[in-house]
Amino acid sequence: MDFVNLIFDHFFEVIIFLFLFGGSIGAALRWIIRQSFGHRERMQAQRNEELRLKVQLEQLKTERLSLRQPPAPSDQSPKDASWDDHVQANYEMGYQQQQIHQQP
Repeated sequence: MDFVNLIFDHFFEVIIFLFLFGGSIGAALRWIIRQSFGHRERMQAQRNEELRLKVQLEQLKTERLSLRQPPAPSDQSPKDASWDDHVQANYEMGYQQQQIHQQP
């Protein structure tokens, strides 16, 4: 209340003060506000970049894990012997059976 009375008691002095220094005070306030908004914008851009890099890192990790993991067993047919061994064994058995059947 005393402050309001002081302002009204010296009303003309306050008006002259604002007229003389109001522009520079307003400019200083605008500069402070602009700087704070600019700082917030830069910090948000930095956070966005950090999040983008984290997402990219996670994608690379999942790609590397998927490349390292062997394919599922249902994707491949099991192999018990190599093809050459299997063919050779059948050929020899068949040849022996033919000789046995032809002799009697």
